[in-house]
Amino acid sequence: MSRAIALLAAAWLMAGCAAVGTAPASPSVSSAPVSSAPVSASPVAPPALASAMASPAATASAAATAEARTVDIGGRSLHIECQGSGSPTVILEAGLTGDHRTWERVVPALAERVRVCAYDRANVAPSDPAPTPRTAQHVVDDLAALLAASGEEAPFVLVGFSFGGLTSQVYAAAHPDDVAGLVLVESNHPDEVDDFWEHLTPAQIEEDRAFMADNPEGIDLEASFEQAQAAVDLPQVPLVVVTAGISEGWPEEWGDPAVFDGIRAGHQEDLASRVPGGVQLIAESSTHHVPSQEPDVIIEAVEQVLDQLP
Repeated sequence: MSRAIALLAAAWLMAGCAAVGTAPASPSVSSAPVSSAPVSASPVAPPALASAMASPAATASAAATAEARTVDIGGRSLHIECQGSGSPTVILEAGLTGDHRTWERVVPALAERVRVCAYDRANVAPSDPAPTPRTAQHVVDDLAALLAASGEEAPFVLVGFSFGGLTSQVYAAAHPDDVAGLVLVESNHPDEVDDFWEHLTPAQIEEDRAFMADNPEGIDLEASFEQAQAAVDLPQVPLVVVTAGISEGWPEEWGDPAVFDGIRAGHQEDLASRVPGGVQLIAESSTHHVPSQEPDVIIEAVEQVLDQLP
């Protein structure tokens, strides 16, 4: 059974690119940016994904109103696109190997109320390459530098999808005064790897470890999860966790899928409890790819956060 259906840190993390129909890059890690050219299908995408992708007309409309910039952050440049006006600014963080187009179905509605920015991390085109391996902390440092250099002013509402949810947690813990709210969309949990590996054999763990290491962004995922585990002090801000209602399944050789579905469900509930008053929303009709399949749930989550702010 292909690991492309797994939601653990690897195929699950890399599903960010599938949410916009981009092809996952070669397993070998390179310093070259991941291509953002659209293709007709993706090995990590569910069959229903094609009908959930943004239409060419919607894409063209979004591109026509976006402020697209390439911003130098100190010897390297990152690509950022913003729309709308008003405070706080919503910052959108894609899943592993995903780009700013992950959010095509989310941005227009939010931009009617506030300023919204999506960007491409290092090693994701059209942003510049960066040395590897990288970690969640590198992503956080780059984002802080990007926001400063681009003139985007705090406070920010961070919206992170999949691996982007993990880095959003690290960012919020490192920059609590700049964060006004959090929305974690199908986010990885800091304890995910440890808790899943408790149920795998040593051989399965080594296989999964090797698979995790072969991601095109050159992210050291084990180190990133450890950094997220250390980021325990999230700011006391409005928090909404968006969880998919449909499981994508697990590798057959892992055994009973109910075990891993149960762990995942517990992780999602725990994320919502990490800030007093945190809320969990279920995207009932979605698999992992909520930004393309049920963007309205994400829009609702952000609106709930904004409505709680002064």
